[in-house]
Amino acid sequence: MILRPLVPALFVACALAACSSTTTTASTTTSLAAATTAATAATTVAPTTAATTVAPTTAVPATTTTAAPPAWAAVAPGKFSVGVATLVIDDPAGVRPLTVDVWFPLSEKADKATLSPEQYTLLPGVYYQSPAALAAKVDQISSETFPLVVYSHGSGGLRYIHSSYTEALASHGYVVVAPDHTGNTAVDQIANTSAPTNQIAFTRPHDVARVIDAFTDKAHPTAGSFAAHVDADKVVVTGHSFGGFTAIAMAAGFSNDLGTIAPDPRVKAIVPIAPAASSLFFPDATIAGIAVPMMVVVGTDDQTTPVDPNVTRLWSLTKDAPAYRVELVAGEHQTFTDICAYQQTIPKLTNVPEVVIKTINTFAEHGCAAGDIDPKRAAELTNSYVLRFLDQVLHNGPAISKVAPVDVEFSAR
Repeated sequence: MILRPLVPALFVACALAACSSTTTTASTTTSLAAATTAATAATTVAPTTAATTVAPTTAVPATTTTAAPPAWAAVAPGKFSVGVATLVIDDPAGVRPLTVDVWFPLSEKADKATLSPEQYTLLPGVYYQSPAALAAKVDQISSETFPLVVYSHGSGGLRYIHSSYTEALASHGYVVVAPDHTGNTAVDQIANTSAPTNQIAFTRPHDVARVIDAFTDKAHPTAGSFAAHVDADKVVVTGHSFGGFTAIAMAAGFSNDLGTIAPDPRVKAIVPIAPAASSLFFPDATIAGIAVPMMVVVGTDDQTTPVDPNVTRLWSLTKDAPAYRVELVAGEHQTFTDICAYQQTIPKLTNVPEVVIKTINTFAEHGCAAGDIDPKRAAELTNSYVLRFLDQVLHNGPAISKVAPVDVEFSAR
C-alpha cells in the first residue's frame, strides 16, 4: 500500500515529508566537463649507463608513476538567478485543475531589486523562505530556450517540497515545473478528499503528461508564454518516492484496473529519487522495457522505499545505457526533501502551531538526525550528479566519472 493514513492534525507532516508508503554550472549549451579534472600519468625511465672497459652495461628497469584519481568536484551554482511563479493548469472538463510551480532562469534585464524572495507557504503565516529564488512573472524569464524538467512530489506532499533541487536545476538553465497531484496532496489529507491508491497511481502520469502538453504548447492559454522558452525535444521527468514511481511510469508505461498508460515518447530521460518501484506497480517486463537514459538516486539508509528491492530491482531489470545509480551513504527518505531546512527555520516564525513544529521534528528524524548525511552535503551531491547527467543526455556532455566521493556508492553502465 503506497499511502499512510494521516489524521487531519498531521497533514502538515505529509506535506513536508512528501510521504510515500512502499516497504519510494552548466548553461543549456555548455558542458560540465570542466567540473572534473582529468587524471594524468607520468612515466619516468632511468637512463642507461655503460662503462667502456669494465662490467657489462646494466639497464635500470623503467618505473611508472600514475597520478591519483581526480577528486570529485561539486557543480557550482548556475549562472542564472531563479524566478518562481505559480499557475493553475485548467482541466477542460473542469474536474482536475493542476496547481503548478514553475522555476525558471531570470533574464539579466529583470530588476531583481524589486523582487521578493519566494515564500513556500504551508499554512497562512507558516512558510519556508527561499534563500535564493525570487517571486517573479513569466515576462521576466531569460530570452533563451531551455529544456523542460517535470518534478513529481511524493504521496501526500506538495509541489515545492524539494525546492533546493528544483531551484538548482533552474539556475543551470532548465524550466522546472512541479504540479500538486490533485487527490494526493497535503490539502487532500486535511480535507478528506484523498483518492484511492489505484486512482492516484493512474492519474499521476496523466498529470505529468498534461504538464508537458501545456509547457510545450506556445498557444496554451496559461503556460504558453513559458512554452515559448521551452525546447520540446528535451523533456525529462524526475520525482521523489511516489513521484519516482511517476517518473518510471512515464518511461515504462503503467497498467492497473483503471486502464493502461503507454510510455510517453516525449520523455527523453528520467531521474527517479528514492522511488517506489515495487512489483505491485510494475511487472518485470514493464521495468525491462525502459529505453531512455536513467539516473536513480537513493539513500543507503532509506527505510520507506529501501534500496532493496526498489532500486536493486530497477537497476537489475533495465539494460539501456547510459544509466547511473547514486546511493548517498547514510541518506534516508527525507534526505531528498527540504524537511531539515524547515526544521531549522519555521520554528523561528511567530505563532507557528505547535503541531506543525512537532510533526516537522517527527519527520526530520528520518533525514536530519545524528548519523544521517549532512543535508547540505546531500543537496550538493544530488544536485551535482543530476546536473552532470542532464548535461550528458541533453547537451552531449561527457559521461560521469566513475571516481566517486567516499560518501557515495556509485554504479554506471
